[in-house]
Parts: sequence; structure tokens; C-alpha cells
Amino acid sequence: MTIRIKSVLSFLLLVLFQTGRADEGMWLVNLMARTNYEVMKTQGLQLTAQDIYSETAPSLKDAIVALDNGSCTGSIISHNGLLITNHHCAYNDIQQLSSLEHDYLKNGFWAQNYREEIPVPGKTVMFLDRIIDITDEYKAELDKMENPAWEKGYRPLTSRKINFQLEKKYAKKGYETSCVCMARGENYFLFYYKIYKDIRLVAAPPSCFGTFGGDTDNWTWPQHKGDFSLYRIYTSPDGEPAKYDIANIPLKPRKVLTLSIAGIQPGDYAMILGYPGSTTRYTPSWGIKEKMELKNPAVIQARQAKLDILRKAMDADSRMQLGYASEYFSCSNYWKYAIGENEYLQRYRVIDRQRQEEAKLLTWINSRPELREKYGNILDELAKIYTERIPEVAPTAYYTETLLNGPYVRNLFFRFYGTAKGMEIAKKQQLPADDPEIIGLKKDGKEFFRTFDSKTDRQVFASMLRLYAENVSPEKIPIEVSGLISKFKKDYSKLTDYIYARSVLTDPHRLEAFLSRRVTKEAIFKDPIYQILNTTLERDFEWRKALEKNAQELSTYRTLYTKAFIEMRTEQGIPYYPDANSTMRITYGQIGGFSPRDGIYDDYCSTIVGYTEKYKKGDSEFDLLPSCLSAIQQGDWGNYADKDGRLHTGFLCNLDITGGNSGSPVMNARGELIGLAYDGNWESMAGAFYFHPNYNKCVCVDIRFILWIIDKYAGASHLLEELSIHS
Repeated sequence: MTIRIKSVLSFLLLVLFQTGRADEGMWLVNLMARTNYEVMKTQGLQLTAQDIYSETAPSLKDAIVALDNGSCTGSIISHNGLLITNHHCAYNDIQQLSSLEHDYLKNGFWAQNYREEIPVPGKTVMFLDRIIDITDEYKAELDKMENPAWEKGYRPLTSRKINFQLEKKYAKKGYETSCVCMARGENYFLFYYKIYKDIRLVAAPPSCFGTFGGDTDNWTWPQHKGDFSLYRIYTSPDGEPAKYDIANIPLKPRKVLTLSIAGIQPGDYAMILGYPGSTTRYTPSWGIKEKMELKNPAVIQARQAKLDILRKAMDADSRMQLGYASEYFSCSNYWKYAIGENEYLQRYRVIDRQRQEEAKLLTWINSRPELREKYGNILDELAKIYTERIPEVAPTAYYTETLLNGPYVRNLFFRFYGTAKGMEIAKKQQLPADDPEIIGLKKDGKEFFRTFDSKTDRQVFASMLRLYAENVSPEKIPIEVSGLISKFKKDYSKLTDYIYARSVLTDPHRLEAFLSRRVTKEAIFKDPIYQILNTTLERDFEWRKALEKNAQELSTYRTLYTKAFIEMRTEQGIPYYPDANSTMRITYGQIGGFSPRDGIYDDYCSTIVGYTEKYKKGDSEFDLLPSCLSAIQQGDWGNYADKDGRLHTGFLCNLDITGGNSGSPVMNARGELIGLAYDGNWESMAGAFYFHPNYNKCVCVDIRFILWIIDKYAGASHLLEELSIHS
């Protein structure tokens, strides 16, 4: 099936002006030849469009992969299936594979041969094969569907039934298909993927390289992280995806990236192919205000409290450092993001900017009768809908950040919650101890208690329950919870001690005894922690249900809002791209520094000198292993030094990225790998809503620093022999 011109006109522009803002955008890779290619060439690209995306010949897109359904991006760098991504993308895997005896997080891991590579359970790597346009067919199927709510103007953007129908219709042996909605129903595409499930950890530097600077440096510049790790993809002997088997062989990839150590300079062309997760750049001004004033404060307050507790516990106990490392990282990452997002939404006056755009939109709508008929009073309706949401949005935000995502015990609660719901569906009141579900609970419970620390989690639970009670109006708190709070006279520590001492979810011996006999649904519901987390979860469902009608209206008017902006901007020749949604995108621009504030200029690169300048012995963020410090002090940069004689560790470029782009290959004009994207600067924190052409920067680890760690620090010459390196 070919992509029809008519169905993608809203994505295409007759002319793209080469301005400072032309670099903005996460562009659909299959449309790049028509939307961006000419501009990319004028900026320095030396490849053809088909070199980047082709459905008939090997191209760069065949070397780019999505890890775990798009949580991160990786790229293929050897003909034996070697895959490179960020260290922080592999962080959870490294933690799970570590032990006190083999602490790969602290000391790093370097497999010396295929036999030493460690299988990673549940890991997936996804290659994009092709994309086809199914817009007209999908919309026709939507038109056939009937729903009473549609009479009031509500219309879903997608349908599971239609997705299944079209994915089945266009199925291709050996590939998985996925229907994807773009721009709130403006277009629909079918993506073909090949998914591999035998993935093995090959190498990871010590965390003092991989996470150097920790939270302090996160979302800032300069940074110096050696943020990389290596996996290998394995296939069945016939080259097809397969589950782990000792007989499997390394993947023979269709395309492999060449690595360049020739060096980079400000103004050099750069581009990224990757899987950005989510942006909301077509959000109405009221939606931005909702995020800034209702949602982000809950994130910041709750996560700050949790992080303070975890940090203190981790600093005092090395077992906690290993067990809670991933929990801490995931919590701190979005906590700092929310702080920065609010700061730069205010600094850039993003709400005011969007209101100005909405004023232009209103003028455009009122300019022609057919536009008034089509789009009506969408701005007035959106203002009303967002105002009506306020009473339910705030408590939902606080519940999500406190009891839903706060205490570690939530992980075992949700496992029991699934069991209880399964019993309800099956109309069973009890399960015998030898039931497969109970056997699975025993196994998952053992894994849970491998890292669970009751003392620390009690403190987190007490803190989260207090924040929940203080920020959710009393009438919205379940009676079971408010009753306990009253019983203990708002002493949340005593309340928590009481329930933790009696719950089967907080003690391995109590859990083992509970699961060794017949398990009843009644007994599950009587567990004190289960009762609190279950009743607050059910109350949250009620809040969300109250928002359902509002959500339908909001979806309808946000769709009209987006369509109106697309139509207006297309008429005006302004570049348009759909919001990120974990599909492959391309972004392009230049290497370069920036001026964050008056009188200050940040250079485009960071160097190894930053390690010695920031080094703090014993500090959890800035300490260095003796072996790492020694390698730096020796100063043997080999072939990896820049022309200025220094080892560059990182660089900046003005590429447009977001979550999911972590690990994305940063390539030069010839499509050679020069680094990996791993962060954004502090000034880019409003990027989900607004891309600032002067301040948004992508923070990258220099491929030369990565190779220096592999070569000079780890001495892993066997890995270098697999690589194609251009100097």
C-alpha cells in the first residue's frame, strides 16, 4: 500500500523557511522526504532521504530500535547485534542483575565473551519495518460505528475494535502491527515492527561514570556523565526473533551505524532518530494552567518528601543503596522535571503565549463563515470545561503522587489487587494454596521482599498518608481511612506502625503463612494496608468517573482545537508536526552552546576536567572509584582526544527531544554516530508544551568518551573489534 498525497496534506508544507525555529519539531520519519529533507540539506545533511528512511533498502531507521515498547531508544553498532543505549535506560536491569557480591551498579560489568553476557528477563527490542497510511479507511470505519453519546457530539479518536480489525487485515508474517492515531484523529498510520526478546547485558560502566553528578547535575549543563550501556540482541539459528535459548545466535542486523571520532565543532549539522514518548504542544492555555497550578505542585511536594526519606536511608545502608536505587532514580527524575517545568512555563510566559495564539485562532475562525460553522465557540467551551474539572483534578493529582506512587508496598498491593479482582470475575470466594495464582503470588512476594525495607517504607507511607489527608478535602477521603486517622489523632507514624505490624504485605513470614493455606477474598480485603490502598484507589476511580463526561467534552473540543490550529497554520505556511507518541521521529539542527542568562555563555562541550573539579570523596553523586579516578589522572586519552588535546565528555545541540529519546543516536551529516542523547538542559523544561528556539538544548554524551571508557578504562578491546570507527 502506498501513502496517498491527499491523506497527508495536513502534515506537508509547500515551503519550509530556514529560520531559527525550523529546527523545532519531532517529525514523522516516513514523511521526512516531503516535509523536511530540503531544509536538512541546506543545513548540511550529506545523505539522501532514502538513506534515512526506506522500505525497500537498508537505511538508518533499520539501525534504530525502541527498548521496552519505547521507554528508551537504542542503536545497532556492530554486525553481531551489539546495541548501545544510555546507562540510565539500563539502570533497572543492572540493579536487578546485581547482588551484594556482584554489584554491577557500583563496579560496572564487562562481559569478556558471548558466554558471559547476561540474559535480561522481559527485555524487548523493537525494529521498525515500515509505515503505511490508513487514514481514510480508519475514518470510514469510525463513521460506521454507533454510539448514543455521539448524538451529543462526542466521538472517540480510536477504537480497539477497528485497531484489531485493521491490524489483522494488514498483518504480515513475522511482524507485529500497531494502528496509531496522529494529531487527534487527523491521520492514522499502521506501523510494522519486528520484536526481539532474547536480549543480554554486555557492558555497563560503574555508576560513578554512568550517573556522575546524580540529581544535582540532572537537567543541567554542563554535565559529564558517561551515560551508556551495551546489550546484544540474540535470534534463533535461522535469524528470527525467539525467546532466550542457549542455542540462539547474535543478530545479523540489516543496518549498522559507523562511529565517528573525527570530532565536532559548533555549527556542525546533527540529527537524531528515536522514539520520543509524549509532548502536548497543542494544549489549550487552560490545560497548561491546570498542569502548572494543580498537578505539578502535587508532584513536587510528595516526591520531595519521599526523596528526603529515601536519601537518608540509602546513605546509611549500602543494601538500601542497591535495593532502592531504581526507585529513587525514577522518583527524583520527574520531581526535578516538575520543578523545572513550572519555572520555565513562568519564565517563558507560555500561558500568555498560548493565549496570544488562541487570539489569532479566534480571529482566523471569525474571518470566514465556513470556519465559524466548523469550529464555532471552541475557546469558550474549553474555558468552561477546564473550570469544571478543578474540583476533581487536584485530589486525583495528590492521590496519584502519595498513595498510588508513594510507598514501596504498593507494588505487592497491586499484585494482590489483581488476584482479588480475578476472584471477583471468576466468582470465587477462595483459592487453595496450590492454585497457580497463589503459587505466582508466593514467587512475586519473594522477589518483592528481596529489596523491600519495612523501616524506610513505614516512614514513606506515613508521610504520604499525611500529605493525602492534608490536601484532599475531608468529604472525599474514604470513611475507612478518615476513621483510622481520627482513631490515631492524626499521628501518622503510630497509625503506620500499627498497620505495618499487622499486614501480610510487609513481612515475608506473615505472607508465607497467609499463602500456605486457603486464601479467601474476605481475608485479602481485611488486610489493613490492602484496605487503605484499596479504598483510596476505588475512591480515585469515582473521581475519574465524575470526570468522564467532562473528559468526553474535553476530548471533543481539544480535537476541534487541534484541527483548527493545523488548518490555520497550514494555510499560513507554518511548519506543523504531530505531538510525540512513541513512534519513530527525526529531529535535526546544529551543535552549539547558548546564553542562559545575561552575561553568561555556556560552551557547547564539557571535558574530563569536570570530573576532577567536581570529585568529592564519599559523596553519593560525585565520588569516583579508585580505578576510575586513576584512569582519569593518568590522562591517556589515546585516539579519543579532541583537536584541543582534551577528552570531551559531552556536548550540546538544538535538537528537539523528550522522554523516550534517551539513548537516541546523535548523528552527523553522514549519518555517523557522534554521541547519545541523555538529557535536556534546565532551560528546556517547558519543552512538553513549548520549544524555545534559543534555549532548548539536547545534552549528549560524546562517543569519544564512551570509547575511551571501553578502551582505556575497561580494556575491552574485544568490543572495539566489533565496531566500525571512522576517524
